[in-house]
Amino acid sequence: MSSKLPNPFLYFFSIVFFINLSTQYVSAQVNNSTIDAAMDLSSLKNDSLLSELRMLLDSMNKPKSFFSANLSLSNKLFSAKNNAFNYQQSTTSSVAFLPSLSYYNKSGLGLALTTYFRSNGQQSSFYQTAVTPSFDKINRKVMYGVSYSYYLKSSSTSATPYVNEIYGYFQGRKTWIRPALSLGWANGNYNDISVIPININGNSRFITDTSNVKLTDLSISAGISHSFSLNKLFSKNDLLSITPQISIIAGKQQFTTTSNRPFPEFKDRNVILDRVRKIYKVPSTTSTSNASVQTLASSLNVSYIIQSISISSGYYMGFYINGTPGNRVSHIFNLGLGLTF
Repeated sequence: MSSKLPNPFLYFFSIVFFINLSTQYVSAQVNNSTIDAAMDLSSLKNDSLLSELRMLLDSMNKPKSFFSANLSLSNKLFSAKNNAFNYQQSTTSSVAFLPSLSYYNKSGLGLALTTYFRSNGQQSSFYQTAVTPSFDKINRKVMYGVSYSYYLKSSSTSATPYVNEIYGYFQGRKTWIRPALSLGWANGNYNDISVIPININGNSRFITDTSNVKLTDLSISAGISHSFSLNKLFSKNDLLSITPQISIIAGKQQFTTTSNRPFPEFKDRNVILDRVRKIYKVPSTTSTSNASVQTLASSLNVSYIIQSISISSGYYMGFYINGTPGNRVSHIFNLGLGLTF
């Protein structure tokens, strides 16, 4: 699962990592309520950039439709919207380059196309695409929305295990501490190639086996956050916003493995679990988990905006309670560039 970007991308985005630069062209002037809602939505929706979020808020009083073209770098590779699922990646050492194009209608309806690009050191490719229709409603009291994502995968061994995903969120915005609730559901499948032990006529041997893994995932997240904003730091048109958030995530998973070999299925539970754990954190002992609290998470989004330029970064950390020792903590980041027109 480990990968590295081609040298030009690595050099470029190393600079981006340290300066956290995201450039966007918008006609509206920066204001506290705009960036405030944008930061809230960025935490709730797992969106990489502020451009479309800012435009959605600006359109509350004067609705308008717009496009948003984005480039981002991230290690959140399972879900385009739901970090509860991204916390279940067995490894977060792999990163991908994500170009996307979105359209948002003044009615709140939207459609996004996101592709995933990375290199394994020998070959670079666009290995996955997410198609996401959505609906978002924002005002100064509440915000809520729902989206559906369909994942097209050219390589099941390195892509998300999901094929279909539904995500919805709700946040109250009247109080200083803002409560939020989000729900996610996803299902999918992928092929795993492993060397496993079998017994044939009393003789033990190892074989290379390809198995199809099917899974269903459900998440429920409850969290609280607050956006701290300071304006006119270096210019009359600039703004700094810092949004910390803490969350508790409950969930339930179910998976099955089906061997492509003609031999009887190998029933050793540890072998089956090890196959799944290569990319996906699963409960320690069974293929079906009971609904339970699974992850304690925190995140921090920081943005500085001056006129048409925004400098932004996001960091997310999750402690997976049901994970195996040594593989319980996930660190996720996101950086990006965007243009709205």
